[in-house]
Amino acid sequence: MTFTFSRIQRYILRECLTGLALVLGVLLLAILMIDVVEQLRTVGGDVKLSLAGALRLSLMKLPQIVEQTLPFAILVASMLAFTRLNRRSELSIIRASGISAWRFLAPVIVMALVLGILTTTVLNPFAARLTETFELERARLLNEGRQTMTVSDTGVWLRQGDDTSQIVIHAKRVEDGGIVLIDVKLIEEERLFAGSQPTNDYVFVRRIDADRAYLRNGFWQLENVVENVPNLPPERKPNLAIPTSLDAVTLLDKFASPNTIGFWNLPRFVSQTRAAGLDASRYTMRWNTLMATPALFVAMGLIGAIVCLRLSRLGGTSQLLAIGSLLAVGLYFFTQFSSSLGATGAAPPVVAAWSPPLFVLFGTLTWLAYREDG
Repeated sequence: MTFTFSRIQRYILRECLTGLALVLGVLLLAILMIDVVEQLRTVGGDVKLSLAGALRLSLMKLPQIVEQTLPFAILVASMLAFTRLNRRSELSIIRASGISAWRFLAPVIVMALVLGILTTTVLNPFAARLTETFELERARLLNEGRQTMTVSDTGVWLRQGDDTSQIVIHAKRVEDGGIVLIDVKLIEEERLFAGSQPTNDYVFVRRIDADRAYLRNGFWQLENVVENVPNLPPERKPNLAIPTSLDAVTLLDKFASPNTIGFWNLPRFVSQTRAAGLDASRYTMRWNTLMATPALFVAMGLIGAIVCLRLSRLGGTSQLLAIGSLLAVGLYFFTQFSSSLGATGAAPPVVAAWSPPLFVLFGTLTWLAYREDG
């Protein structure tokens, strides 16, 4: 059994896509201009940054901006399309021809559903890569990012350092939210200088193996230490303190942002994070949110459409548009609040991600069924 659009449905779909292209074009142009000014103000306030450099940074963020603005673009595009149909009395003609609301709303549902699937599976991985590139480029320009934390199949990797040295730390797993490292190896290196100018090359200083490392106030406290220095025999020590600028509050802030991990990589990343002993709630929440994106898009599209179904000659269109906009804004804030609960572990990520869009989607469908079918 195949599903095909009628001529009227294709016409409505074309109207929706035209509205979507117009809305996205205006929104992205405005946001891009604002973001270029923001990059010149923030990054350009600390380092010399040209207009082309600021535009380049903003373009790296553009796919993520598209991903974030698509729900509202679909809402406004749906409103524009059905408002035009209503004002030209085409909606009255469509209804008079015996076509039900379910049939002429199908193009909106299909458009939103397809866009949601493409956003999750195609746009998000691309946006995540560019967002990671943006953060690395911004950190390079501002000379930041010397303290990073990542996970892999072998455990947790952490880097700390300053302008003269760096320490790479590896642990098979962590405890207490990352402030206790188990089975630790530290590699300390010193930066090489060409005259008085620092280079990007480092020379090995020592390797330290320890059973455990505790993050204290301003230092790592190592237990059961074996220190290896070039040209010297290994030296065993019961304890050793290594200075650090990390603290328990900011340690996990150095971890990867969920926005820099694409949809297809999130399940593996969540598995690695849990195996390392770290809290994966933020990443589980992000994955479930991406899974629920098609439902959110369909809900937004239907909200925009049904508030425009009232015949324009009956009046009250402006009030209905305002109500639809308020509903959409409420859904957005409800989704953000629910996401915060899921990211902190206060609510199950599956419930936090799926409840807002499904609640609004089923509510919209129920209202439509009541109005159209009695």
